[in-house]
Amino acid sequence: MNPLELLRTEVERQLRRRESDAGRQHPAIISIQQQLRDHDYHNQLMDLHYVITTRDASSPVLWKRANLPDDDLIWQVPTFHNNGIAINQSAIKDRILFLRKRETQSKSITSYMWDKEQVQDWAYGTESSVLLVVGTSQQRKTLDSFGIEAVNNVKPPDVVLYLLSPLPDEVADLATNWMGDILRQLAIQALQALHPFTTPLTLGLLVQVMQLVASGDWFEALAGILALECRVKKDFTIVVDVGVLRNNFHDAGLLPDVFLKLIRQLEAKVKLRVMIIVGRIIVLDFDPAIKTFSVDCHPKRLPPRATHLPVRLGGPVAPFEGTAGSPATASNEIVDHSTVASASTSERAIHTVSPNNYSAPEGSDGKSATTLSSLTKVEAKGINIIDLGAFQSSATDSSARSTEQWFNMLETTTHEFMYRQDGSNSNSMTPIKIAVLDTGFAYTTAEDKRSLRPYYQRVKKFANFIDGGSDSEAKTDPSGHGTTVAVQILKVSLTAVLYICRVVRPDGETLVPDKTAVERAIKKAAAKPDKDSPDGGGWGVDIINMSFGWPYNHDGVRRAIDFARQNGVHMFASTSNDGLLGPPNDILYPARSDSVIGVDAADGHGEHARYAPSSSSQHSRGSRFSAPGLGISSPNAKRTWSGSSFACPIAAGVAALILEFARQSPLNKSPDIQTYLQDIPAMLSVLRLASSEKGPNGLKFLVPWKLIGKAGEERLITAWFIVDELRKEYGLEVGAEVARCFKTSQE
Repeated sequence: MNPLELLRTEVERQLRRRESDAGRQHPAIISIQQQLRDHDYHNQLMDLHYVITTRDASSPVLWKRANLPDDDLIWQVPTFHNNGIAINQSAIKDRILFLRKRETQSKSITSYMWDKEQVQDWAYGTESSVLLVVGTSQQRKTLDSFGIEAVNNVKPPDVVLYLLSPLPDEVADLATNWMGDILRQLAIQALQALHPFTTPLTLGLLVQVMQLVASGDWFEALAGILALECRVKKDFTIVVDVGVLRNNFHDAGLLPDVFLKLIRQLEAKVKLRVMIIVGRIIVLDFDPAIKTFSVDCHPKRLPPRATHLPVRLGGPVAPFEGTAGSPATASNEIVDHSTVASASTSERAIHTVSPNNYSAPEGSDGKSATTLSSLTKVEAKGINIIDLGAFQSSATDSSARSTEQWFNMLETTTHEFMYRQDGSNSNSMTPIKIAVLDTGFAYTTAEDKRSLRPYYQRVKKFANFIDGGSDSEAKTDPSGHGTTVAVQILKVSLTAVLYICRVVRPDGETLVPDKTAVERAIKKAAAKPDKDSPDGGGWGVDIINMSFGWPYNHDGVRRAIDFARQNGVHMFASTSNDGLLGPPNDILYPARSDSVIGVDAADGHGEHARYAPSSSSQHSRGSRFSAPGLGISSPNAKRTWSGSSFACPIAAGVAALILEFARQSPLNKSPDIQTYLQDIPAMLSVLRLASSEKGPNGLKFLVPWKLIGKAGEERLITAWFIVDELRKEYGLEVGAEVARCFKTSQE
């Protein structure tokens, strides 16, 4: 196609867009809908279309020098190609500056950094260069301030292109989730920096840019756009905080070499200095031409609980700097393949494991987890294994490491924010109560008591709902499944208390969830305490975890679920581990109930487990999330587990964190917040704030630090985000007291 015809086709496509497509969007997002609605972009496109159609496409000499109707078209038309967007980074920078001013930080926290030799060479040297500034998650505020100073230090006529983190949630969900989009956003900024006095903004130039953009190679597009300025003596500075990669952080290791390649391609044309800010430790094995500066570290620590290894990034996988014990292999991992036990029953079998097979490993730090989801018969090394339906696909060593990374991020961000900052009042608030319906909790042997004591101390009640059984049986767990599930909840929420409900019965050599027992347990857990009742009424829990499922509905369980929802109890259930090969319903019951939040298994980076159900399933649509469920361990067992059974309690724990935060200052100033959060649409909305899309069809992976413990935000800002989200659902009267606090703080 003739290059001018290519431009004409794109202009006509953009003209066909309708203002009605606009909808709500964040002010930092620049889209074609916003331009059509708020600016005179439609008329500018019409004028450009007239210029194109009145020129002879076969005579480039006649049309290349034609002036553009408006200078902004040089960046707008390429930006909106293929419905792309631009991110208004000045709005992001202003937001970060606002937060830093509220934290009374002074420039002294970064002054020593500017005195370092590597930084001096980068800032004042005469050659193009790449500087890698490496810190940790605890130095997020310092890195934010340093990045803004690097941007603000660039003065005209020199040009600065930058991408700073954290991005607003709406922006993070729409863009900047992959390496190519970083280069794309920088190329757009470079186009915006073109000035008609130095670079004539002609039709020929726009055609040239569109050819670069249409190729889809944003590296070449950025290089070509920067080369346009070679006739004018300018220095270019690029500042990128790799936090904008979010769940694709593993791509951070590629950035230094990409920018070094860009410098070499532009050598002798443009002076380009690049600063890459990394908020995590990465392997320093890059080209020697890339200089590295490590920020001094004096991190705050939580009370001793479990020792996390420092995260290192190197290539596509983020391994730890050493691993305790031997790598996970097929021989030491419990896998739940969730297949139907037999044609005569709709349940899935849970094969028991002798307690002798579950001794706690030396040096066990108690940072592991498990969960079930359906029911099936599984065997590993000749050992019969519990199979409630979510022990899936073997977790590789990298899966276990990524899950460990997820918990490490949780500790250094959300836990630091929730339990150490002023205003947490976590010691005085009523703890979140969670019922765990499973196989029990192992606390009879000396080994169990040694390894599980910190978790046992947070169990408020043991109950057996199987006919003829005693409550003391709930303190046993021959399979290890229920124990691992319970531990995961307690690792995510550091103040929640548990009510252990044994709901499995023997069926030959297997254990299966008993539907009648499940029904009783749900009703007991959800009912309010009643001193006048002979049995004291119910427990009044906030959350119920069910890491199991059946192919078909059950009326008794359905009625119990309805009763629990009437009492404001949130229920979480594991979805399936059969992929597309499961029973008629790919999402098991109760996970597919509209009143239950379903949970899929993923690795710690958010990659969907290969045996998880389809992310586009019609069941549980809109009330389904994913969480780490691969390479899960328990402190009283050497084996690791995988499956949606173990992702489920992690999701329940995240919900507990949200409810805990609502009981802390400043949200506790508005008691109605806690009431609204008992409603399932409210909880789903806030869980979406605490998650990010990973993969197709909009399935959300839980990353609680995106909401609670977000870098650079104080408690009042986080509280306001939650209030603002609830107001969309319930009206402006929600959180009036918090709104007044927020308004006062701004004044």
